Amino acid sequence: MSEPVAADERLYAAMLRLLVGYGNRQACEIPGPRGVVRRQDALDAVIQVAAVVDEAVHAGAIPVDRGLHAAAMLMVVREFVQPLPPDWDGDGCTDYLNDDLAMMVTALREARTARGHKG
Repeated sequence: MSEPVAADERLYAAMLRLLVGYGNRQACEIPGPRGVVRRQDALDAVIQVAAVVDEAVHAGAIPVDRGLHAAAMLMVVREFVQPLPPDWDGDGCTDYLNDDLAMMVTALREARTARGHKG
């Protein structure tokens, strides 16, 4: 009898399938909502992944530029799930995050278009 597969292993396998599909420019199926994950669950997951990325950068396990990129991508996800608190400039007038998020999203969209990704 084989060992039961843990939930995190199955979800990791699902992530790998998404990566392969993305690499092959395949649109993935979009089912209806499962009704399992709530917004706070997603927020908690984002911050836990951010902690893993930060730990890996500080341990030298991944290059700093890759860690910065991963963290920036997580903030894009976080902004979609729940808007980030503003990051005001010195005079309290400009929220730096608007331009930063717009730059990240523009780069994502351009890369998707350039590579012919469908979804």
